[in-house]
Amino acid sequence: MEKMRLLRIAPLEKPELIEIDHTLENLQELVGGTIQAVYPWDDPVAILCDDDGKAKGYHPNRILTDDEGEPYDIVVGTFFICGLSPDNFASIPDELAEKFTRQFQYPEMFTRMMDGRVVMFRLGSGEAPRVLF
Repeated sequence: MEKMRLLRIAPLEKPELIEIDHTLENLQELVGGTIQAVYPWDDPVAILCDDDGKAKGYHPNRILTDDEGEPYDIVVGTFFICGLSPDNFASIPDELAEKFTRQFQYPEMFTRMMDGRVVMFRLGSGEAPRVLF
């Protein structure tokens, strides 16, 4: 059976490379339900996450930002970054695994303030808390 390398990013944890048997069932088991593939970058990668993660109340994990660094969404629950082949998900290439490990190296915590604003804390980065929404 073909193996596939993925970058696993769990809430409050640093990214880690894992290797799995490349089957739909394994991917669904990893995300905890129906797979949603998201393509937020120009790189040939996809985020794989649970399609119903927000409705299931999964823990907020990492923010996604636009080209100007402005947040537009929060990925919830454990998600995975994989590579893309012409017709399927594939192993993440080493250079992209390194790039996204750096991008998501600091676990993020979120809290809602009394006025409704959402504030993010990037743990261990030394950065000041950031108001997102």
